[in-house]
Amino acid sequence: MVDSVSIALIVGGLIILIGFLANYLFSKTGVPDMFVLILIGILCGPVLGIFHSSTMSGYAPFVAAIALTYILFDGGMNLNIKQVFSNSPKALLLAVLGFIFSVLGVAAFTIIVFSVPLFYGLLFGSIFGGSSSIVVISLASRIKISEKGAVTLILESAITDILCIVISLSLIDIIVTGDVVVSEVAFGVAGKFLIGIIFGIVLGFAWLFALSKVATKSFSYMLTLGIVMLGYAGSESLGGSGALTALIFGLILGNEKSILNVFRQTASERAKEFSLSVSDGLKRFGSEIAFLIRTFFFVFLGLIVSVSTVELLLAGVAISLILLGTRFGAVWLTTLRSPMKSERKVMTVVLTRGLAAAVLATLPVQYGLEYSDLFVSIAVVVIFTTAIIATVGCSRVNPFSKKKNIAELDEFQLNIKETSG
Repeated sequence: MVDSVSIALIVGGLIILIGFLANYLFSKTGVPDMFVLILIGILCGPVLGIFHSSTMSGYAPFVAAIALTYILFDGGMNLNIKQVFSNSPKALLLAVLGFIFSVLGVAAFTIIVFSVPLFYGLLFGSIFGGSSSIVVISLASRIKISEKGAVTLILESAITDILCIVISLSLIDIIVTGDVVVSEVAFGVAGKFLIGIIFGIVLGFAWLFALSKVATKSFSYMLTLGIVMLGYAGSESLGGSGALTALIFGLILGNEKSILNVFRQTASERAKEFSLSVSDGLKRFGSEIAFLIRTFFFVFLGLIVSVSTVELLLAGVAISLILLGTRFGAVWLTTLRSPMKSERKVMTVVLTRGLAAAVLATLPVQYGLEYSDLFVSIAVVVIFTTAIIATVGCSRVNPFSKKKNIAELDEFQLNIKETSG
């Protein structure tokens, strides 16, 4: 007879295997692997009862924090922030407009339908305010769209990930403290931004210097992941955003060459030395860890979720349709007098919510907020529905292409990791 420990190991091994296969299917077809992973969680939890939802939900705070830390760190390692702001202003405009419209639309719906207080409504909106960069990158490489359109979608999703996380965490602080004084709220949000950014910058530069000394030592990759966790915790303890610190820390390490170019004229020898600190091996190792955490997180989400009523299911679908409508408005305004005007339809349907929404939806549980069950249950429905809208919408509006744009997107994603110099 197989004992409980062996069952857990078998399930864990199968989850990794299924996660790999689902990711491979994702890369080939553009069908989000979130479907498969969440369904596995539902199968192992509510359906077969291998894991009990009530027990697993107690781990939500820890799982959410770890997921935020490493996914954002990996995202920062693969993002060139200079290109986000200097080379694609349309992406920034689309991100801001899309986020604001989404927050207002979803907040209005939840306030009216569920009679939640204002800040809870805004929290609902901010959680679902941005598209998933992981899904968007795959979809953008599979559809017939111009390079500018693809770049805009990819960068927009990266920006909205940041907006969703920082604004959601700030709103949670407001709800927990009960402090709704506008000036204090503004200072609180600004302080969270500044402390998170400054702590991330200081930690990033300090670790770049330290890596130049220990990069050739054993276990330097694992040591870096430990520093990420300490950075998250340290920033939070100082009143900053640990998630933002993890992102900035990843940005600095991932954009090492660009940063060192600034100092090249005065410290060329040191630049040469530092240029070897962050290796491709470290980036790949970070991505592997992020994949592992991401895979188990979506399964975990399936374990703890319970869509108990038809009303919740319909509410999730309704919110998804609201997000589609608000996105159309944001895309329409962004593409005025732009060559991308002809691509409005396909840009509109690429609205899939993913990891950021899933992680943030579990945070109300951590803080013991009201309506916590609504956040998680509706998040799963929204993730599923928006993924269906994006997949079906792209195939109807602009059929998938396995040949067109893949080379362009690969080249772009390579360039986004390289220096501008």
